[in-house]
Amino acid sequence: MKLCIIGCGSIGSYLAKTVENFPDVELVYITDKSEECVARLEKQLRKARYVHDIVPILKEVALVVEAASQDAAFYYTPIVLGAGASILIMSVGALRNDEFRESCYRLAKRKQAKIFVPSGALAGIDALDAAHQDGIAEVVLTSTKPPSAYIGVRWLEERRIDPMALASSTVLFDGSAREATEHFPQNVNVAATVALVGIGFDRTRVRVVCDPQATVNRHHLFVRGPFGEFETETRNVPSPFNPKTSLLAALSALAAIQKVTREVWVGV
Repeated sequence: MKLCIIGCGSIGSYLAKTVENFPDVELVYITDKSEECVARLEKQLRKARYVHDIVPILKEVALVVEAASQDAAFYYTPIVLGAGASILIMSVGALRNDEFRESCYRLAKRKQAKIFVPSGALAGIDALDAAHQDGIAEVVLTSTKPPSAYIGVRWLEERRIDPMALASSTVLFDGSAREATEHFPQNVNVAATVALVGIGFDRTRVRVVCDPQATVNRHHLFVRGPFGEFETETRNVPSPFNPKTSLLAALSALAAIQKVTREVWVGV
């Protein structure tokens, strides 16, 4: 089996290093806009091969994993699906664009390819999916992270909000999942996943919180509907390489790859 990983950042590098130890993985193609980054990763791996253009190898890979950015998801997803290959999208926020999402869905159906979205750094996606089958009245996601996770967020910089200067827990944003994934593209991909599974980007409410006392990335999910109510709270250790994301996000991608490439699924 051959895989292709787009993006050699913290998650992409972790996945590439881990999957090459899978007995069934013969080769891992890797690509990134930074040739220096991808070359450095290639030297660390036995089964990795750098490709500047992924198009020639799409017919031979079992799965393409996007682990780069929303821009990368916008660019590569139609290319991958157009070649009849399946893709696992980590930068789920790209799917907030209704026209883009629906065009990708149509393309996947026409080419008999599949789009996979991992559960990410959040527990409860399976229950949310089940609840959606009978209608959902309310979904609220509250994501709380330490100040370091919000450094460099353009939306905050435009409002002259310095997360490192906050003395107490502060709500940075309270609005729709569509707006949240636009303003915090590297922080709330889980909001996009929740919106896709549940009641959509406009009806899903998202609260983004900065807490100077936080030592973990915390996601609290509340769902109410005809089935009743449920709440989940996930306390994630930040990635040692990137505080904007959680280690569990990378682990969920790894679990998704295993599900996609094996014959038995548990908890589907």
